[in-house]
Amino acid sequence: MTSPAPRRFGRYEIIGKLGEGAMGVVHRARDTALGRVVALKMLSAQPGEDDEIVMRFRREAEAIGQLSHPHIVTVYDLGESEGHAFMAMELLEGDDLRTLIDRAGEIPLADRVRILAQVAEGLGYAHSRGVVHRDVKPANIMVTTSGQVKLLDFGLARVLTRETITRRGMILGTPDYMSPEQAMGKASVDQRSDIFSAGAVFYELLTSQKPFAGRTLHSVLFQIVSEAPDPILTLNPEIPARLALVAHRMLEKDPEKRHASMDEVAAELWAIHAALRRSRSRSALPPREDRLAAVTEEAQSRAREHLARGRAHIIAGRLAQGADEMSEALAHDPDCREAAEALWQCGKAPPPPRRSKTPAPSPIEIARIDALLAKVAPGTSEDEARRALAELALVAPDHPRLVALLRERSGRNREQ
Repeated sequence: MTSPAPRRFGRYEIIGKLGEGAMGVVHRARDTALGRVVALKMLSAQPGEDDEIVMRFRREAEAIGQLSHPHIVTVYDLGESEGHAFMAMELLEGDDLRTLIDRAGEIPLADRVRILAQVAEGLGYAHSRGVVHRDVKPANIMVTTSGQVKLLDFGLARVLTRETITRRGMILGTPDYMSPEQAMGKASVDQRSDIFSAGAVFYELLTSQKPFAGRTLHSVLFQIVSEAPDPILTLNPEIPARLALVAHRMLEKDPEKRHASMDEVAAELWAIHAALRRSRSRSALPPREDRLAAVTEEAQSRAREHLARGRAHIIAGRLAQGADEMSEALAHDPDCREAAEALWQCGKAPPPPRRSKTPAPSPIEIARIDALLAKVAPGTSEDEARRALAELALVAPDHPRLVALLRERSGRNREQ
């Protein structure tokens, strides 16, 4: 049983708990030396309890600490304090991909492809630095409030899996995104294992179904090793065939038949993303060669015009119009990051409250209101004026004269 988190942990002041897993806890904390708020991950194992876990946690933490990429969570500090190994990371605001998959039908296809392309870029960079994630799954992919992807938990998954197998003889978490190499228990896996796992994540974001979904651990592992997933186009015919082909190639059982790298996957996805933006999601096919040269300064200039109008709409609270303008900006310049992020934020913002419109009064109602106002005029008896005001408040509560008359009568009553 874990003990309550201390108020202070080394130079970090604990603000509150963000989450807890089988191997540790993550706190929102303030770095008192630098004055910034961080996500502080502390490993539960202590020296003497499982030195191997602590050693491997530290080694993997050092590996991710060497990675610096827009789509990989930044590690600020790592070490040991009060008998616990820890990592201090950037604090992210947003949703993990598991949350977004649950409502994938609400996310435009071009936005989903953009998320996948960013995942591929982040993994491709890590692979180029010799780091294999080994636990690519929706819960380890964060999408910030601006629509930027951040990959989490590099290397830690290998520590957790080894700990669970050697100490309890069971696998921690879901195996749904394992590669066949991992499912068969091979000692060493390379970047192609991450490609398969990312393909399983991509498949689920596109179809809202896992590619391998057995009722038991053994049935899932058997499917991963021996069975092909259902074709994406049978589950979601609206997915472009070009995009489905990318995901299915990533899910090849033979590592040699998968993409050579995640950089190759990212290049294909960005090309599909650009085609979707240009065609306003009508086509994922690349433009003809003779049209490529036209997307230059003129297109960028038009994109900037739509971007400026979109900003004005968003500032004024007209999110629907702002989203339309941002979509037009991306149709001219699919690489416009500001437009893509603004479009994502428009989709995440809650809809403005609907204001009920008061219908205009009919001629009969106007005549009735005029008659009531006449009964409140000077020279009318007090009782008749009071009854007229009460009736006026019922039939025309928003009439501008009503408030003035009520204030006037209130002043008279105070004088009396």
